[in-house]
Amino acid sequence: MKTIKPTLKASKVIVASTIIRERIATVANNLKGKELFTDKIELAKKSLSDLKSLPI
Repeated sequence: MKTIKPTLKASKVIVASTIIRERIATVANNLKGKELFTDKIELAKKSLSDLKSLPI
């Protein structure tokens, strides 16, 4: 008995020109690896530094 796999189609595809794709790629490369929320990360480190083990 063969099973038929349904093919999924994207209903909303954003059409972008090559210039826009290049701009998005450069922005993504610039943001890659950067900490965007440094203040929140420092607050989390400060509040979690007193814990020896997490209560799970």
